Formats: sequence, C-alpha cells, structure tokens
Amino acid sequence: MKELLLYLFTFIITYLFYVIFVGNRKSVLKKFPNGKEMSYLKYRYGIKINDKNLKAISNKIFLANSFILSTTVYIVCLFDNLLLEIIIGVITLTIFILVLYHLIGIYYKNKQKGR
Repeated sequence: MKELLLYLFTFIITYLFYVIFVGNRKSVLKKFPNGKEMSYLKYRYGIKINDKNLKAISNKIFLANSFILSTTVYIVCLFDNLLLEIIIGVITLTIFILVLYHLIGIYYKNKQKGR
C-alpha cells in the first residue's frame, strides 16, 4: 500500500511539474521542439512538429515521462539492495523510455500519414 501511494504521488507531482513549469510557459514550450525527446521523435519517426500539434505531443510526452519515472521508482522500491536497485532502475528506465517513445512515435507517424 505504501508503494502504491508513492507511485501515485510521484506520478502526480511529476506530471504537475511538467505542466506547470514547461507546458504553461510559452518561452519554455517554444524551446521544447529542440529538446532530446522531440529530436528523437523527429529523427527516428519523421514527425513534423508545428504550433498546432506541439501542445498535444508535449502533453503525451509529459504523461509518458511521468509514467516512466513513477513506475521506475515503484519497481526500485521493491528491492533492498542498493546495487540491485541501481541495476534494475537503469534497465527499467531504458526499457520504458524505448517502448513508450516508440508508441508515441508510431501514433504520430500514423496520424500524420492519415492526413
């Protein structure tokens, strides 16, 4: 139960942090298309980013990053050995980043093909 509350707390705080400090600030949001996440999606999946779809893509990235972080924290808290926590954390983080960004990339690639 304690881990579940930690999971929900981490997810909510991380998502709110992204929305408040990145999503609601126009100066920061303008720099967002040049960030690592968007660069990866542009390079790997050929996604074209404009002002019209920037808010939607960034919101999905905020949700994905919040899920990745909170799930990794939850999984790491299940172990007691520090070295094992680090190894499991890095592996979990890598897998979730690759899978979720792949899903986001496929979604927007198919959405742009349909236009």
